[in-house]
Amino acid sequence: MKYSISGARGHVKDPMETIRQAQDWGGPRGIDVLLADATVVFGRAHVESAIRHALRAHDAGTMVAHSVSMEALRYLSAQRQVADAIRIAGIRAGTQELAVAVFGTDSTEALLALFGWVRDDTVLEPREKSLDALGFTKQALSTVPPDRRSDLALEKVALLDVWK
Repeated sequence: MKYSISGARGHVKDPMETIRQAQDWGGPRGIDVLLADATVVFGRAHVESAIRHALRAHDAGTMVAHSVSMEALRYLSAQRQVADAIRIAGIRAGTQELAVAVFGTDSTEALLALFGWVRDDTVLEPREKSLDALGFTKQALSTVPPDRRSDLALEKVALLDVWK
């Protein structure tokens, strides 16, 4: 399945309405849309890994969620339950940095234009983001050099299959 990932800057006023508009845009085109809070994204590799795991689960018929986008959100947030994934990595009122993925096409540009969001892939970078949302303690973080902490997010994504 084709997919595309980008970071974006914009403003989410009403998350449910934003998701509805994204679904209304994508549905007729056969496109599934993932919108996530980029503050819990620890690099492009983190999103790529979550998507690859979701696509594998789809192909194997082992998805927990009802869509590839929600399955990817589950992996991105390293959560077994969809509701927990939404709470941790879903967009909310006031979200300004977004991770956007579209499944079924190779470009996010039309979706970004729909909302008036500006593409900015730097919002996906780990920078000085906190790994607290993914459940890491200070003790766990102390075992990894600061420049390698984003690797912990990749480990959480991979471990989700073990925890199923």
